[in-house]
Amino acid sequence: MRLSQSELKEALNAKLDRSYDKPRISRWENGREPIPEEVARAVEALSTVQPRHARILVLANQKGGVGKTTSALNLACGLAKQGQRVLLVDLDPQATASVALLAAGHVEAWRQGRTMAHVILREQPIESAILAQNDPLLGGRAPFDLAPSHIDLSETDGRREPGFDVALRESLEAVRGAYDTILIDAPPNLGMLTVMGLAAADAVIIPVRTEPYDSMGVGLILSTIGKVQRRLNPALRLAGILPTQFGARKSVDREVLEQLIGIMAGRAPVLEPVPASAVFGHAARNGRIALDASPGTAAVAVYLRIAAALGQGTPLPEASLAPLEATP
Repeated sequence: MRLSQSELKEALNAKLDRSYDKPRISRWENGREPIPEEVARAVEALSTVQPRHARILVLANQKGGVGKTTSALNLACGLAKQGQRVLLVDLDPQATASVALLAAGHVEAWRQGRTMAHVILREQPIESAILAQNDPLLGGRAPFDLAPSHIDLSETDGRREPGFDVALRESLEAVRGAYDTILIDAPPNLGMLTVMGLAAADAVIIPVRTEPYDSMGVGLILSTIGKVQRRLNPALRLAGILPTQFGARKSVDREVLEQLIGIMAGRAPVLEPVPASAVFGHAARNGRIALDASPGTAAVAVYLRIAAALGQGTPLPEASLAPLEATP
């Protein structure tokens, strides 16, 4: 992997905690100054680093109101805070994540042809739809890039053409080298867009509210995942069930959590539950991401721990039936 002088300077300074400048690097390259041994070792290590090839993670559930978009936003934010380059793809025609981050800029993104509707329905390259975190439309409201959605994406279910179910996967291949993680926020149904998200992903997380009817519906999304694995994406794996809006002092919530752990035993982990908390609603009303606005709260800390595990490639934190304290 060939680095420019600027990229090498930044990489060395970050790795060695130094303040080397470009003239110094130029003198090393031209042989006018000997290369320090620690720098030589660092350069050798950097030369073996593989190019980025983003892991793609989709959050999916056919049920609405389970915290799917909240989870997508906070995990994207948490991964970005781990130093990862992150892209959030809003694949939900309701565009909740896009409106939350763009506000009035959501309309302008559509006018400029920079939405996932243009990518999926008009076959525009996804690069044209991505709003970088410093893009004026995004206005620095997120530490990650965004590919926004639009209500026109709802037309996807009416489209019938060969290979349409892998259109998202094909478009994402063009940008996988630019990111460490690509997160997909799928719509709350089992239609074509959800199938597209599953067909494109390496792993899926299923947010589930700890309510009896919500947990009973897990079988539907699991069945869809199984079909996608058999027919479209054999490499797709289930990363875990993410319980949300969990009330530790509510017996029903604890019973549902216990049932989920029993049902999923040997199939996939049930992750550490996200406590019910007002911080998510407060952040949304202010156009913020809770993890960014209230990083010290217990509910938000769960997303930080999951993001840290995803970023480091370690096992995701799992749910425990030990006594839990309620979150204020």
